[in-house]
Amino acid sequence: MDLTDNDLERYSRQIVLQNIGFEGQEKIRGSFVTVVGVGGLGAPIAQQLAAMGVGKMRIVDRDVVELSNLHRQILYGPGDLGLPKAEVAVNKLRELNPDVEFEALTTSMNDDVADDAVRGSDLVLDGLDSIYARYALNRACLNQKIPYIFGSAIETIGSATSIIPENGTPCLECFQPDLRDEDLPKCGTEGVHPSVLTVVASAEVSEAIRILIGQPAILAGNLFYADISDLTFDKIKISKQDGCRACGSGADASRKYLPRKLVEDICGRENGKSVHVITPKENLKLSLDDLEVLVKNKGQLIRKRGELGLTFGHSDKISVSVVSSGVAIIVGAFTETKALEIYDDLIIKGLNIALERIDPNFIQVLASTGK
Repeated sequence: MDLTDNDLERYSRQIVLQNIGFEGQEKIRGSFVTVVGVGGLGAPIAQQLAAMGVGKMRIVDRDVVELSNLHRQILYGPGDLGLPKAEVAVNKLRELNPDVEFEALTTSMNDDVADDAVRGSDLVLDGLDSIYARYALNRACLNQKIPYIFGSAIETIGSATSIIPENGTPCLECFQPDLRDEDLPKCGTEGVHPSVLTVVASAEVSEAIRILIGQPAILAGNLFYADISDLTFDKIKISKQDGCRACGSGADASRKYLPRKLVEDICGRENGKSVHVITPKENLKLSLDDLEVLVKNKGQLIRKRGELGLTFGHSDKISVSVVSSGVAIIVGAFTETKALEIYDDLIIKGLNIALERIDPNFIQVLASTGK
């Protein structure tokens, strides 16, 4: 992509860098990156890449902005509470750099949607907080031979690595196999220091730029490790595993190992209140106008309405956020049964959405949670 006079001025401080230069900046401007998750890691990743002038950026996030995000998720403010993160992030990033083309997806990252979520990307960056979602993302990138930069952080510790399928580097499941979200610490219960997030995010962006301009990835086959409690930084060698289920000898990256969860019970958010996330099988592409009318007709108060989602009070104790893909975040329902009943009344019956598009076993799941 040819650089304009405006580009030369805007990006002058990075163009003069020896390892980027004029040709490197042209490659950055011609690139298409996908950032999955725009929370503590993804927000600074997306901000840096937009400022550096990537040509196109896809933002994938199913969540809405909540108060506990604001100490570390730098794209959001108090006025954004209840709005979809993907929508707010794209709007803020477009203000930062209107020359970048942005796309927002409000889908969950799982085996059903991962391939479509990354399709066409030159590079994928990880801002997730779920190992199941990361496994789905890892396999999708392996299957499509898209470089994937992994990153994670908890408390004061963070790590990152570059997974380059065409170069045969170790994939995520080579060094983090067979983990379960249920067994892993969460920042909602263990905490996370904002500083380690920006350290890891910057490492991911540094690797991204190297890959986009055709330089070797420093973290290919190496795990970057940082602990800001004592300012320890290290690189740890990681190896490809022949028996890896995702990239090992005889593995099939297109095979799906982890079924999508219809309903997830998320702990450690909203001051200890129960949080249930309901994820349909496919992107429902809901009419938010129809949903808003339905909610108002039920006498429920709309708290925040955006282009890609809305948040409303279902009752004095229960709040519901629904994004355009059909993902619902229900706070205060206490039980999966109650959360599923709300979704059934709102989406399936209220908007007349076919069960097959959500989950063919929805009724059975609802019945089983009530036992």
